[in-house]
Amino acid sequence: MKLIRQILTFFCIVLLFVAIIFTIIIYSGKNLLNKENLSNYIKNSNILNMDINVIFNLEESGMTLKEKIYNLGLECNIPDKIVNDILKSNEINLILGDFFNETIYYLIDERTKPELSQEAVNKMINLASISLENHINIMLTDEELTDYILNFTHKLTSIIPDRQVMIGVLPISTINSVLNFNINYLYLIMFILLVLIVLFTWSFYKPIKYLGISMLASGLIFVTLGCMNNFLNELILTQVERLKVLVSPFITILLTIWFKCGVLISFSGVFLILIYIVINRIVINSYETK
Repeated sequence: MKLIRQILTFFCIVLLFVAIIFTIIIYSGKNLLNKENLSNYIKNSNILNMDINVIFNLEESGMTLKEKIYNLGLECNIPDKIVNDILKSNEINLILGDFFNETIYYLIDERTKPELSQEAVNKMINLASISLENHINIMLTDEELTDYILNFTHKLTSIIPDRQVMIGVLPISTINSVLNFNINYLYLIMFILLVLIVLFTWSFYKPIKYLGISMLASGLIFVTLGCMNNFLNELILTQVERLKVLVSPFITILLTIWFKCGVLISFSGVFLILIYIVINRIVINSYETK
């Protein structure tokens, strides 16, 4: 009977280790595609100066994203000096981060073509207004400029190709599963596993040790992966040579998230193991004094 309980305990520990790994993967996937990280990605990848057909996975060569946005701004009657000021601003990374966040969900959730959020639209209107104040020779009212900017933000969707053209060989179903998975299920599974370990070990404090060991082991895995940026970049980019410039910053950001999560989980695991050692020593001392 004791052997069976030990086997079941070991099985639960392995499942707990796997659940922690999946939790980190899903958390990092969701975190990778938030607006802040997409903004950093756009800044680090210099996406404005990329060929727009590389960004959207098209075959033919075309103009850069910056040129496309510039021409679109002129088509919407926005003065070229104001368009240039917008493109040179730091806020453009936040605005495009918002836009590409919506683009990703357009791809995986079959939504309508993305549009800028109201917050991003307001940022762009504010940038344009500041630029207008700095160029006193531009004969436009604030109301006219606002109308032009609103028209421009609506027309941004025209630069996004159809979903099937963009998807190509990308594992959309996998990305969709990660983004839409309810991470609370994993927390529930880990709680159930800890309860089972309590039952199998007949101890309320030994599961602390097993949880700590699982966290330490899984954390070290992600710390190691986070330190292998160059190797993993080369390994993955050989599979997507055309998208090399676009994908590389994404890999770097993901590995950074993994490294930070790994460090946090590892230290938490060490802390739990220390707690177990203290409690175990107290229990042993209490038996010795009897």
